Amino acid sequence: MPQFALEMRQISKTYGVVRANHSVTFQVKKGSIHGLAGENGAGKSTLMKILFGLAEPDPGPDNSGIFIDGEKVRFSSPSDAIKKGIGMVQQHFALAGALSSLDNIILGAEPKKNGLVDRHRATEELQRLAGDGLAVPWAENADSLSV
Repeated sequence: MPQFALEMRQISKTYGVVRANHSVTFQVKKGSIHGLAGENGAGKSTLMKILFGLAEPDPGPDNSGIFIDGEKVRFSSPSDAIKKGIGMVQQHFALAGALSSLDNIILGAEPKKNGLVDRHRATEELQRLAGDGLAVPWAENADSLSV
């Protein structure tokens, strides 16, 4: 059994002459919760974008990279990360205001039935996840809701 559920080893990222991350290692044990703290420009968002497949790390040593349960993985897109159980709540809202709450939540992972989006199944599953403590107006457009 691997020691870490998630490990980012010696991750570096540069944008031109700006070094956003330099040989960063981040390790998460199963069942633990972490927060990244640092000044503006410290590279926190860049590191998470790499983890979620939104940015590509710079080439590094052979033992560098992202490891899930000890297996080296490479994420070319957020859908790759999602398939491995990695999700991301963006720092800044990136909602499609003209779409409903439901459509914003399932965007990119829509359940299908007969080739069409199965909104009934999506609503049932999301309501189950939300439980009784969170009332979500599924049909309301996102731009009509408060934060």
